[in-house]
Amino acid sequence: MKILHLISGGDDGGAKTHVITLLKELSQYEDITLVCLLDESFAKEAKEAGIHVVILKQEKRYNLQIVNQLVDHLKDGYNLLHCHGARANFLGMFIKRKYKIPMVSTIHSDYRSDFDNNIYKKMVYTPLNYMSLKRMDYFIAITEQFKGMLVKRGFKEDKIYVAYNGIAVEEKPCSLTKEAFLEQYGLTYDKNITYIGIVTRLHPVKGIPVFLKAAAKVRQRNTRIQFLIAGYGDDKHTEKYKDYVKQHGLQEAIHFLGFVKNIPSFHGAIDINVLTSHSESFPYALLEGGLHRKATITTAVGGIPEMIEHDKSGLLFEDGDYEALSHAMEKLADDEALRIALGDALFKRIENNFSDKKMARMHVDIYEDILKHHHRK
Repeated sequence: MKILHLISGGDDGGAKTHVITLLKELSQYEDITLVCLLDESFAKEAKEAGIHVVILKQEKRYNLQIVNQLVDHLKDGYNLLHCHGARANFLGMFIKRKYKIPMVSTIHSDYRSDFDNNIYKKMVYTPLNYMSLKRMDYFIAITEQFKGMLVKRGFKEDKIYVAYNGIAVEEKPCSLTKEAFLEQYGLTYDKNITYIGIVTRLHPVKGIPVFLKAAAKVRQRNTRIQFLIAGYGDDKHTEKYKDYVKQHGLQEAIHFLGFVKNIPSFHGAIDINVLTSHSESFPYALLEGGLHRKATITTAVGGIPEMIEHDKSGLLFEDGDYEALSHAMEKLADDEALRIALGDALFKRIENNFSDKKMARMHVDIYEDILKHHHRK
C-alpha cells in the first residue's frame, strides 16, 4: 500500500509523538509519505526518525492553492489519504472534490475543545473542522471513549476504527543517574526520599492546582517526599502556581524544573508518576513513565481507564479530588513493594497492548479494511 499522511507540521506534544512513532514503525510495512504544511521542528524530527517527508508550504490556512499540489502528489499511485488535525481535515474536504481517494482522519482529541485557548479560533476553526470531519470517509479514534463520542454526535459507527497510541518498547531509553539528573536542577539525591513527579504543560486543563493541593496535604504528614514538576506554560499561569507554593511555604518540597528535554532521565529519577489532567485522550506522559516501570497515579478521564486498570497497573482518582490523590501518594510512598508491582504491571500492559509495533499493525489492518470497502463501492 502507498499511504500519504497529511499534517500541518506545527503540532507538538502527544499528536507529534503519535504521528512520528506511528510512521517510523509503519514505514517498515508500507510505502509511507508524510506531507507537512510548515517547515518546522516537526518535519525535522520526522526526517531524523527515517520517515519520508515532503514539505509543501502553506503560508496561510485559507490559501487553497496547496490543494492542487496535494492532488498531484496523490495521483502518484497513492491508495489512501490519512489526515491528522484540523488543517489537514479542512484541505481533505477540498481534495475530495478534485480527486476520488478514500480518506481517513485520526481523532487525537475532542475536536470541540481543540481551540479552547483562543476564543477567535474556537468560533471559526471548530465549526470548520466539524464540517470537514463530516465529509471524511473513515475515522481512527485513539480510544474507545472517542469512538463513543463520535457515535453520540451522529458519526456512523461502522466508519470508525479504534487504534490506541503506541510507544517503542524495545528501545531502551538512555538516562542519567538520579544523582546526575537532580544535580542539574540544584537538587541533591537522597535515597531516603520518595520523589513524585509530573510531566505536563502548565495549563489549566492539566489540573496543576490539584497536584499542588495534594502535595500540600501530603507534606503535612510526611516530609520525606519531594515533588518535581517538569513542564512549561505562559507566565500568567506559571506565576500563579509558584505563588501558591510560596504562600504555603512549600519551596523546599515542590520544584518547578521548567522545560525538561531529557524526559527519560526525569522518569528515571522519580519513584511515582502522576497526571492530574481534567481532560485527556491517551497520554504519552503515562506510557513514557510506564516504560520506566514507574508506579502511576492519574485522573480517570478520557481514555486513561482503557490504559490503566485501577489497583492493577496504577491508581485512578476522580477528576479534581486532591484528597484522594494525596492518599494515593502517601499509600505508594509508604509501600515500595506496591510501587514496584504496579510499575511492572503497567510495563507489561504497555508491552502487550500499546507498543509501536502493535499500533502499526492495527493501522495496516485498518487500511486494508478501508480499501476493501472502497473497492466494493
